Amino acid sequence: MKRKVIAALLATVTILSFTGCGKFTCDMCGEEKSGKKYQEELFGETITLCNDCYKGLEDLADMLD
Repeated sequence: MKRKVIAALLATVTILSFTGCGKFTCDMCGEEKSGKKYQEELFGETITLCNDCYKGLEDLADMLD
């Protein structure tokens, strides 16, 4: 019985490690972030942005309009 519990716990930890915490590296600031990430196309290349960098770009685009 004890081995089954240990095996179940090990399987759960393994599955959770594959799902991760939602961490990613922002291509603009280079920091490892968690939370919402944005995929944008820039000069034909898809980049990943954190929420802060995305909002900064939105603000810049609003100023230029």
